[in-house]
Amino acid sequence: AMLAARALPARALPTGRGSGLWALFAAPWPGASLCLPPSFDAARCDRRFFPKMAKKRDLIRTWKIRSGDQVWVNSGKEKGNSGEVLLCDPRRNMLKVKGLNVRKVKDDEGNYRFIEKKIHYSNCALVDPVEGRPTRVSLTFTEEGDAIRISHRSGHVIPWPDNPRDLKTQVEHDEGPKDTKPEKALQKTYDYHADHEALRLARLTMSKYNRGQQ
Repeated sequence: AMLAARALPARALPTGRGSGLWALFAAPWPGASLCLPPSFDAARCDRRFFPKMAKKRDLIRTWKIRSGDQVWVNSGKEKGNSGEVLLCDPRRNMLKVKGLNVRKVKDDEGNYRFIEKKIHYSNCALVDPVEGRPTRVSLTFTEEGDAIRISHRSGHVIPWPDNPRDLKTQVEHDEGPKDTKPEKALQKTYDYHADHEALRLARLTMSKYNRGQQ
């Protein structure tokens, strides 16, 4: 016996404002709304947990602040506080300041801890080490091409902080039985002329390179 298909109730398509492309997705049966594409409001609320990258035209070309500098926050909820720069993010024009703009997060083990969130570059001012107050900075270049920061408040030179990579000490380890000796590693074992002659003889034996030769 053949089963008669149940007739689905027809659903009138909208004809007023909002009709058009979205009218094609009208659900004529219960549960069909699950197949509809997400709304624009849902896509707008789905935000990332990191700041967006700055546009190419908005990137700061010359950074006068580096990791290890003392900065003073001149805007935002941390206005009036100062701290040490932990990280610089040139792609987003932002930086992290130690102890400022902290957030409480939960790690994988279920423990809560505080981490520093990024602050925009324009909200931070470099601290003059002579007077201990925020100041504007100008750059001058030496004959060797090195950049020097000069404070507008005191007129003194603000030295660049040390690179954290240079402060890392090299870890020494004991040589094992499988370690190669430095003299053995630096020994020259490749002979260019012998290899070139071997390659020339190999090409002579291949018909690909000596076609048309008697």
